[in-house]
Amino acid sequence: MSETKIIRDPIYTDIPLSSNEIAIIDTPEFQRLRNIKQTGLTCMVYPSANHTRFEHSIGTMHVAGEISKNLEDVDVGLIRIAALLHDIGHPPFSHTLEICGYNHEYFTRKKIKKMDFENYTPNEIVDVLQSKGFEGALLSGDVDADRMDYLLRDSYHTGVAYGSIDYARLIRCMVLFEDIRPKLGVLEKGIIAVESLLIARYQMYPTVYMHPTSRIAEIMLKNATIYGLNEKLFNLQDLSTMDDIDLVSTLRRNEGEGNKLIGMLDKRHLFKNILTFRYGDLTPEEKWLLINLDENDIKNLEYELSEKLGTTIFLDIPGYPKINEHNITVLIDDKKYRLDEISPLAKNLKWAYMKSWDVRLYAPPEQYSKLKEFKSENSKFKDSKKEMIFDCIKRKYKKSIILEIIQDEGIIKGRGKLLAIAKEMGISESEFLSELQKLIFCGLIKEDVIKVRGTFRYDYGINSQNL
Repeated sequence: MSETKIIRDPIYTDIPLSSNEIAIIDTPEFQRLRNIKQTGLTCMVYPSANHTRFEHSIGTMHVAGEISKNLEDVDVGLIRIAALLHDIGHPPFSHTLEICGYNHEYFTRKKIKKMDFENYTPNEIVDVLQSKGFEGALLSGDVDADRMDYLLRDSYHTGVAYGSIDYARLIRCMVLFEDIRPKLGVLEKGIIAVESLLIARYQMYPTVYMHPTSRIAEIMLKNATIYGLNEKLFNLQDLSTMDDIDLVSTLRRNEGEGNKLIGMLDKRHLFKNILTFRYGDLTPEEKWLLINLDENDIKNLEYELSEKLGTTIFLDIPGYPKINEHNITVLIDDKKYRLDEISPLAKNLKWAYMKSWDVRLYAPPEQYSKLKEFKSENSKFKDSKKEMIFDCIKRKYKKSIILEIIQDEGIIKGRGKLLAIAKEMGISESEFLSELQKLIFCGLIKEDVIKVRGTFRYDYGINSQNL
C-alpha cells in the first residue's frame, strides 16, 4: 500500500492512508459522515459523546486492515476500502433512525455502486460487504472489526471505563480455517481476549447504549422524524443524503408535532418513564408477543394506550439482544468449538445480557406528576397497565412452527435434526436461526449443550420451568 498520509486518531494513534483511500474519504458521500453522530443522542447523557460515523469508519478500516495482514491470500486493500465504506448509507443519528423500513445496508450498496474507484469495481466492494464467507464475517460477524472499533471508541468518548478490550492480542489470534468454505476463527490463546470483548459489550449495553435517558430522547427523535415523514417534509430516501444538521433544521423550520418534539429535545424537556417491565416481570409468552411486534404494531399500540390514558404515550421495545460473539469458532488441537461450549464466562454472560432487556412506557413531563400520583395511590397500577397492553396486542400473537415441532416431538437431539424438520415445514435456514434465537431468549424453549465423544450437541425441549 502506498502510504501518502497519516491520520492521528485517539484510539490507534496513527492510521496510515493510501492515496486511493484519501480519494474516497474526500468524496461528498463520505464527508457527510462528519455530521452523523455515532451513538445517536447518547450525548444527552454523556456530553462528550459527539464522535461521528466519519472517524468510526476510518477506525474500522484500520482494524480490518490489521486483521487482514495476518491472514493468508487476503486482498488487504479491498478489505480496507469495504470497511471504510460500510456505513455510508446511515441515516442521520445512525441506528436511531432506521425506521419505517429504512435499511442503511441497502443505501450503502446503492451509493457504492454509483462511485468510482481506482483499483476495484463497485461490485467487488459490495460483494465483500455482502459476503457470507470470512470477508463478510471480518466486517460484520461474530467478532468483527466494526464491533472492536465502536466499543473502544464509544468508551473513550463517553468517558466510561467499560469498553476496554485486548484489541492487539485479539487481532493476532484471529485466523482462517477450512470448513465448507474458509471461515474466521480464534486460536485457543485468544479466548481471554474474546471474553474481554464480551464483558465490554455487556457492560456498555446498559451503561451507554440502553441508558434510560438516551432511550427516551431517541424515541422522541424517532417520532419527530416519523411526523416529518407523514407531513411530507421529506421522504424516506432523503434520509440517505441528510445529516443530523439537515434533519434537525428541517424539523425546526416547520410547524407540527415534529417541531414540538425537537423543541423539547432542544430544552432537554424529555418525556418521563411511567412504567418499566423488566425481563423477569414478563412471562415467556408476553416476551414472545412483544418482540414479534413490528413498527406499525407498536404505533397502533401507542395510539390505543394514548386514548385509554388520555395523553401521548411512547412505547420503547428494544430488539432482543443478539449475542453473536458466543458463536465464534475457537480452534483447540485441530478441533473446532463454539465459544460458549468451552467458556463458562461466555455462557453466563449470555443470560445476563438477555436479562438486562426491558420495556418502557413514557408520557409527557407535564403528565408525569398526575400519573405518578395515581400510581402511588393504586398498588395495582403496574398490573392493570400490563393487562391493558396485552389486551391490545394479544390478537397479534405469532405462532411458532419451531415451538410446535418441539411440543409434538419432545426433546430433539441435535440442531441439525430440528433444522431438517423445520425445513420440511417450509422454514428457511435464516428464518429458523432467527426464530430459534427468539424462542430461547423468551424462555419458551431451552437449549442444552451435551458433550458427545469429544464434540458438542445442541438439544432442544420445552422449558419446563415456565409450565
